[in-house]
Amino acid sequence: MSRFILILCLAILFIMSGCAAGQQPADTSKQSPESTEDVQKQEHSSLEAYKGETESKNRLTGTVVYVVDGDTFDVKLSNGKKERVRMTLVDTPETKHPRLGVQPFGPEASAFTKKLLTGQDVALEMDVQERDRYGRVLAYVWLDGQLVNEQLIAKGLARVAIFPPNTKYVDRFEQVQQKAREQRLGIWSVEDYVTDRGYNAEPSKKEESASPAGDCQIKGNISSSGERIYHVPGNQSYEITKPEQMFCTKEEAEAAGFRAAKR
Repeated sequence: MSRFILILCLAILFIMSGCAAGQQPADTSKQSPESTEDVQKQEHSSLEAYKGETESKNRLTGTVVYVVDGDTFDVKLSNGKKERVRMTLVDTPETKHPRLGVQPFGPEASAFTKKLLTGQDVALEMDVQERDRYGRVLAYVWLDGQLVNEQLIAKGLARVAIFPPNTKYVDRFEQVQQKAREQRLGIWSVEDYVTDRGYNAEPSKKEESASPAGDCQIKGNISSSGERIYHVPGNQSYEITKPEQMFCTKEEAEAAGFRAAKR
């Protein structure tokens, strides 16, 4: 009888151990939904991070270190690189052009930009085309939440200059320009001065008596790194150099911030 009870107990223990072993896969399967959910959360977070990085590519930040004229300046970016910036959708009168000389309201535009931006931290918002053919950054310039491009137009110191595909703020700028025109501010105070191609300004008497525009043979070029170099006839690379500006004398080129080519 005792032997029978012993055998029965062993049989019961064997059956119970088998049931316990069969339940383990079920416990493992309960954890899999949680693991899948964690993976999905990680993938979603990665997607959001990538999206943010993509959007930031249209904006740069830096400090203005030098103002060339009303619509052009040099900036030191937050990564330490220096760039020349040309404001998008605006055109201010010339102040250093070798042929046109100083145009009406050019000095006022330059003075405004210099006073407003020099030493200031700015945000540069790019449009579709981020650089012009001279390698300059094309940007809408933000300072303290205000568009500097728009401020120039509002004060009558610049006209709206449309060069597709960069047209993001064109409607907004044209409305501001219309108000400045109606109030005859700045450039709009001179009859027939502003055109859709620029400004109707005659060359200064000094330039007329010096030499015709065709005699200006010094080529001013801006490299991809933003360096300004002038080339005179006879230089090794003179013939293949595409000029951004032409100068009649070396003094004019150097006054505009260009240095002589080494060869």
